[in-house]
Parts: sequence; C-alpha cells; structure tokens
Amino acid sequence: MTKMTMSRGLFYLASLLAGGLALAGLADFDPASGMLDIRPFDLREFSLTLLATIGNALAALAVWKGWGGR
Repeated sequence: MTKMTMSRGLFYLASLLAGGLALAGLADFDPASGMLDIRPFDLREFSLTLLATIGNALAALAVWKGWGGR
C-alpha cells in the first residue's frame, strides 16, 4: 500500500466520522469545503452511548452467528 493510498483512505475515514457526527447532531459538516464545527457535548454521555451501541451490535452479531449456542 502506497502512502498516497493510505492518506486517501485516512481522509475518507475522517470524512465518514465527520458525516457521522453531523448525522448524530453533534456537529455541522460541510463536505464541499471540509469545514467541521463540533458543538459542545457531554463526553461521558457520548462515551456511554457509544459503548452501548457497540455492545448491542456485538450481541446482535453473536446471535446472528450462533455464538454461545449449544
């Protein structure tokens, strides 16, 4: 993987994160200009919500894959 490919991939991930923050209502993101304005938010509440979402996704994956079944 070349440095150009890696940097382009990191840019796409950063844009995805910025868009996700905008969809969650935590930021204003203009993809045309690349401007990201993050609104003030409670980091503890955000962390708890993120961990709960990840936990639910892993639980759904476990049920779908049949993990833990006998």
